[in-house]
Amino acid sequence: MVHIIVSKYSKVSDYELNNIVRLMEECYYRLSPHVVSLVDLYVFESSSLAKAFLLMERKKFGVETSSFDDLFFAMHDAWRGTPRIILCLDRIRELPELVRIGAIRHEVGHTVLHGSIEYYVLPLPKTLLELMKLFNLSRKYVLDLLYLVSVAVKDYEVTRLLYQRGYIEDQVAYVKFLLKISEDDIISWNASQGNPLLEALYLIGLLKTVGCAIPLLADKNLSNEIKACMKSSVSYLPKHLSSLILNIAEGDFVNLGNDTWSNVSYITHACKPILNAIFKKRGMSDL
Repeated sequence: MVHIIVSKYSKVSDYELNNIVRLMEECYYRLSPHVVSLVDLYVFESSSLAKAFLLMERKKFGVETSSFDDLFFAMHDAWRGTPRIILCLDRIRELPELVRIGAIRHEVGHTVLHGSIEYYVLPLPKTLLELMKLFNLSRKYVLDLLYLVSVAVKDYEVTRLLYQRGYIEDQVAYVKFLLKISEDDIISWNASQGNPLLEALYLIGLLKTVGCAIPLLADKNLSNEIKACMKSSVSYLPKHLSSLILNIAEGDFVNLGNDTWSNVSYITHACKPILNAIFKKRGMSDL
């Protein structure tokens, strides 16, 4: 049995909390066997409280990467040595029920697969070291690239696990929700235009949502629908860039095995065409 230690920040109703805990307990039971015996659950009434808390945590633990979690309603980490799930109730409440259930199960999946600190302090793959030298990029920037690739890989691994254990309807709802184009997506892409560094980060960041969707393509009843959603999710990008994203999603993620570090290294290498397409704007040679 997994012991869930709850920390509440501001007003959190017992009714909401009990529903969340029961959902998590059922999911841990179905995902057995696993090594998770203890998990921290931090529940925030508002996302602003969570953001302030996480900023302090990042400083405390010396996290070097930028924060890319501002718009997320649920997060996970293991910076304190045990797996931790962080939920923002103001955003969770806005989600359709199936999406909400899928999101919480997704975070449970992360604690099962990525519940120790080693999954958050990854060594730089050879490809990124080459990129760093060739384009004279800062260590901070390259670590941000690595972070975004690792998030995409870990999300793929979680969807794959949940799908294999029979969580289908809620994961489809969750993935389709993630793949919807928002106004913020278009604003962020437009804001990055003209700055190759920002463009590359934005495009690599899109692998999170498409990577999360890929395991569902194994289901013949879902494949066409999920492919259409994936294609739609990048339709606002220039055609050559959206094609690069989808090619990596459908051609490379499906080759991933069970070792997260190897998977991160593999997808990092697969991202070369995206990075070349963007950094060519500076007149630099291919990797």
